[in-house]
Amino acid sequence: MALSSSTPVDCPRQLKLITTQWTMISNPSRFVTRYGAAVRAYLRALLPTRDDADEVEQQFLMQVVERGFPTVAPERGHFRDYLITIVRNAALKYLRKQSKRHSGLTDISQVATAISADREWQVSWRECVLQNTWNALRDHQKKSKGNLFHACLKAFVEHDHEDSPTLAARVSAATGRPLSAEAFRKQLSGARRRFGELLIQEVSRTISNVTPELLGEELRDLDLLKYVKALLPDAIR
Repeated sequence: MALSSSTPVDCPRQLKLITTQWTMISNPSRFVTRYGAAVRAYLRALLPTRDDADEVEQQFLMQVVERGFPTVAPERGHFRDYLITIVRNAALKYLRKQSKRHSGLTDISQVATAISADREWQVSWRECVLQNTWNALRDHQKKSKGNLFHACLKAFVEHDHEDSPTLAARVSAATGRPLSAEAFRKQLSGARRRFGELLIQEVSRTISNVTPELLGEELRDLDLLKYVKALLPDAIR
């Protein structure tokens, strides 16, 4: 889903409106809702059995909700890099306790290297970021009168082989609201831009002391730049 050509977002100004602290640190419940799936997928790739992963996940998430995260400094940078460290530590602690069952394994890298768990972490994190952005677009539609951004973009992504009249009819049937082909195209154009803006916000909130350069780096690392390229200044595309 590429975004159509559009006026770039005033990136430095927009970033100033986003907190420079990791929002999940001060709101553990929000973290569980938004990124718990990435933790689950990573642990299942990292640990010997699904039962092991489920047990560590339950312990880890319970600790986060009850006690919050360990003390962190803003200069740590990317939240996902910080998070993978503490999740790994939780898994390593568990394996050490279960050393008899796991042949004395005490080095988490032995597992991670064998099953490419780090790659699974990045893929799962990316999926969470995209899902959170879709959820934000859905909420935007609910709050905005006459807005069908989520419905139109979802229809376009899921049925990209269909033409505008067919997609308009599909959205109209799903929402119970009349929609012409021309109106669908206008809604879709707005939806693409709004999705890109929401994706930029989502990624920015996971970077401490975010700058346009750090934002561009994270978008590239997660293979998300293609969704927002038209909205960013040339310097960070």
